[in-house]
Amino acid sequence: LKLQFLYFIDQTCEDTMIKEVSVRKPFFCSRGMSRNRGRADIKEMKQMQMGGQGRYGLSTFRTFREKRQWQSVHSGHYDWWMFPIDDGSQPSYNVYADDVKELQADKEYINNYREAVEIVFAAWGWDINASKKIDPPQQGMGWTNWDVRLAKICRSLWLFEQEDYLRSAQAFARSVKPNGGFRYGRINLDEILYMTLPRL
Repeated sequence: LKLQFLYFIDQTCEDTMIKEVSVRKPFFCSRGMSRNRGRADIKEMKQMQMGGQGRYGLSTFRTFREKRQWQSVHSGHYDWWMFPIDDGSQPSYNVYADDVKELQADKEYINNYREAVEIVFAAWGWDINASKKIDPPQQGMGWTNWDVRLAKICRSLWLFEQEDYLRSAQAFARSVKPNGGFRYGRINLDEILYMTLPRL
C-alpha cells in the first residue's frame, strides 16, 4: 500500500518526530511468533466477551440495547477483550495469527463478536449491516468523537477478516470525517481508511 498519511510519534526526548507510514502490517509486533503465549485462553476470552469479572461485555451491551440506553454503551472501557488487536495495552487479550484462527473457528465467539460490533455502531447511530445511518436515530445515538475506539474496532475487524463489517465501519468513518483526521493524541489513526481484505 502506498504511503498515504502521517504518523506522529512521541520520542523519549522532548522532540516529536513526524514520519510517513503505511497501514501497519498485520501482527507487526509479534516478533515472528504466530501465537501470543501470554494470551488468555479461549474460555476466559469468551467469559470476558460476555462481561466476565464484573466488566463490560456483550451481556451489558444487550441490556443497554433493550433499555435503549445507547449513551451507556460508550461509558465503559472494554476494547481490549471485546475487539482484540495485535498491539493493545492489555497484552493478555492481544492476538497474533494463530490466535485469530482459533477464535475464528469458534462460531459462538465470532457470532458474539459481530453482535458486539453491531451494538457499538448502533450506539453511534450506524446500521453496520445495512452500511447506513440509522434514520431516525433513537435518543442517545450519535458519534462520540472516540477516534481510538473506532480505530481499534476497524483494526480488529481487519485482523479477524470480517470484510462486510470492515467496509461498513470504513463507510461510517468517512461519513463522520470525510477528509480523515482520526487521532489519538499525536498519533494519526487514518490507516483505518486504507485497510483492505484479503490482507497482504
